[in-house]
Amino acid sequence: MRSARYHGLRDVRVETIPEPTILKGSDALVRVTKAGICGSDLHFFNNGPDLGMEAGTRLGHEFVGIVEAVGGDVRGLAVGDRVVAPFVFSDGSCFFCDHGIHSSCTSGGIFGSPFWGEHAGGEVEGGQSEYVRVPEADGTLVVIPEALASDEHDLAVLPLGDVFATGYHGAVQTGVKPGDTVVVIGDGAVGLCAVQAAALKGAAAVVLLGHHQDRVAIGMANGATHTAEGGEEATAVVRELSDGRGADAVIDSISGDASIKQAVGLVRDGGAVSMLGMSHYFQPVEQPISGVFMRNVSLHPGVCPSRAYIPELLPAVQDGTINPGVVFTHDLPLEDAAKGFEIMDSRAEGSIKVALTP
Repeated sequence: MRSARYHGLRDVRVETIPEPTILKGSDALVRVTKAGICGSDLHFFNNGPDLGMEAGTRLGHEFVGIVEAVGGDVRGLAVGDRVVAPFVFSDGSCFFCDHGIHSSCTSGGIFGSPFWGEHAGGEVEGGQSEYVRVPEADGTLVVIPEALASDEHDLAVLPLGDVFATGYHGAVQTGVKPGDTVVVIGDGAVGLCAVQAAALKGAAAVVLLGHHQDRVAIGMANGATHTAEGGEEATAVVRELSDGRGADAVIDSISGDASIKQAVGLVRDGGAVSMLGMSHYFQPVEQPISGVFMRNVSLHPGVCPSRAYIPELLPAVQDGTINPGVVFTHDLPLEDAAKGFEIMDSRAEGSIKVALTP
């Protein structure tokens, strides 16, 4: 089969490798119909050696596809089912899965990553491939409803496995409810999905902070009610919307030192801040505890347990309430995966997010 593989700093190659097979009774084999390049893939692309990436790693943790085979212990899936995979595989039955934190599953790990859990990497393939062996298939894969189970809907369903669910996680973490004023920091794919998530939760005002006009326009067409570039402009907009109190919730899709400070400055006393981005892994962050202590502000850093959210988001895709696929600006053949990484990394051609079709 053909697969996108990491070979070093900024070096992605599509190569022919053996097709995966069923290794355990809990496995399923999925033929990929659409895969995504995630912003976190760019961290591997640009910082792979520092993150422990090994040459030959099969990339990608966002994919939808069709079940080709199942192991003898699989009960909830059948050959021919069209499925979406969360970026973290999980058994669905451990303490953490039972509590909705599938990203901490004791049997789990991330597709296409050699770290983040003892079960990641090695024999677990990445999703930017023609086929993927899915461990813990019953606990991981979600069957796509018939109305969405076709090639034409793949781009709408694919983001539920990671990027849309991550934006939704921000709305869940901060407790967004009808009537709230919500700020979303960052106009990338996660930020644009967080805008839709806040609107889905009933926010009365959703302020998108970004400075790419094409992306801001997408946000305004999909749930944002106001925009600002940041700084004093953002403060003024939020104060006007909230009678000077500040936002009820701030969803930070960047989560570096500057964006966290901005989030803390925009949230009201008793409000909540969600930190969804990975920038804090690559730059020092001044812990904001002292700045929020007297204000009873809740801080929620954390990776998204997307398996917990996919079933409740699929109906919203089906009835058109949300449109996760708006974040895809490019859909390239799998053979052009290296080009896709370059496009996203350089933000060329008005790119936001790139899909790959095997």
